[in-house]
Amino acid sequence: MKEETKAKASKLWDDIKSGLKTGFVATKKGLTKAGSAIQTYGDLSVVQIEKKQFEMKAKKAYAALGELAAKKLSAKDAGDLKASDPEVSELLEQIASINKEIAKREKAIKAAEKEAGIAPKAAAKKAPAKKKAPAKKSAKAPESAE
Repeated sequence: MKEETKAKASKLWDDIKSGLKTGFVATKKGLTKAGSAIQTYGDLSVVQIEKKQFEMKAKKAYAALGELAAKKLSAKDAGDLKASDPEVSELLEQIASINKEIAKREKAIKAAEKEAGIAPKAAAKKAPAKKKAPAKKSAKAPESAE
């Protein structure tokens, strides 16, 4: 009987080792996939942050252009404001450069979302405005002159 018990114990131990090995391989595959997904989302987040930074730079450049236009146009001897003016052309070039950088980031974000199978963010839908109930007519009885 001891030999039979040893054989059963040995088989049980082999089954346990086999199960642990299978579990380890599956866990390793899962962690590799998870790590890859985390890396993708991390990279995507960095690109989104860069895009936001360029958008802020664009807003500042537009504000500077507006301020420059206001100064030039409100001066006593206000002349024509032209894109060929050095200050204006410099700001316009800066804005164009920033917009190119934003477009690059948007393209990278779309490509990463497509690769990762992430649905692009849909525009938030606003709830329809509530319709006002028609004004109720007063059901007062006309006063009779008695």
